[in-house]
Amino acid sequence: MAEKKADLVLETNQLTKIYQNSQIALNDVSLHLEPGTVLGLLGANGAGKTTLLRLVIGLHRPTAGWAKVFGEVMTPNSADLRRKIGYIPTNPQFPKGLTPITYLDYMARLFGLSRDVRKPRLASLIRAVGLLGASGDSIDTFSNGMSARLAVATSLINEPELLIWDEPTHGLDPEARRSMLELMKGLGQAKSIIVSSHNLGDIDEVCNHAAVLSRGQMIYCGSLQDLKGRMRRNHYEVDLEGDQRSITKLLAMLRGTGEIRSVELQHRKLTIYFNDELNSANGIATVMMALNECKVTLVGVRSVGQQTEQAFLDLVEKDESAGFARIYRQPQKMAA
Repeated sequence: MAEKKADLVLETNQLTKIYQNSQIALNDVSLHLEPGTVLGLLGANGAGKTTLLRLVIGLHRPTAGWAKVFGEVMTPNSADLRRKIGYIPTNPQFPKGLTPITYLDYMARLFGLSRDVRKPRLASLIRAVGLLGASGDSIDTFSNGMSARLAVATSLINEPELLIWDEPTHGLDPEARRSMLELMKGLGQAKSIIVSSHNLGDIDEVCNHAAVLSRGQMIYCGSLQDLKGRMRRNHYEVDLEGDQRSITKLLAMLRGTGEIRSVELQHRKLTIYFNDELNSANGIATVMMALNECKVTLVGVRSVGQQTEQAFLDLVEKDESAGFARIYRQPQKMAA
């Protein structure tokens, strides 16, 4: 991510939001978003995700710091700048009595699109999001999945360069969620996207970068691959082949080492938890030496757990354990 700042899709600097002079919703958040980035915004309820997104699109005014979109500072008065963004809020609401065609046509007219431009565009979008068969139906009758797809079409009507979607799969059934993820993956090939989600599996599937918020502070911003690399790899399963006597000897040997927190045997499969501070490579080496000494054959070994979820939980746990110590740390720049 080495683009010049002028080429950045989004840049925030010490972005802070305090509500009613008492609630710190966002604290000193700085990040860069380069073209082609699909950023997953992670954090528990109340972490500051929605506040960050609303500041980025100018729905709220920051208490301190600033957000720039395509090199321009975003403010509540930046209507022209917001035209470059396609935004989907959590649980989008639509006016009653309209069809997808009439609603999208109304939105396109608000963006100032001429009839010659908007008519073919809204027809193309309705087809792209799978609503062609319901294009004449009232929005009032739509399921959550259909409403979500209409929200996607609405966010694309002005052909924005940046998409900002807040919990786009919230409340969707498995089939509708799968459809939404496929849409996001396709759009991620051509546009920059920020997607906020509680579903870490969604982030893992569609994003290439991640930002993690905890109690209003950015505790990680970088590639999704690097985030996974920070997880504790202390839980492994090892498949074995050998006589019962040799395997029993192996189990006793592993339980006698100080590097292993616990080890259990079930149907010739070892479930091993290494001590948290142990380098996983050293732990695996210990197991290999024990296998050789006991003359037990290794069939397979694998790390256990949902990687993105575990990495996220580990980061938040470390931030929680820091407590008041964070106040005295020198501020560090997060690598985007």
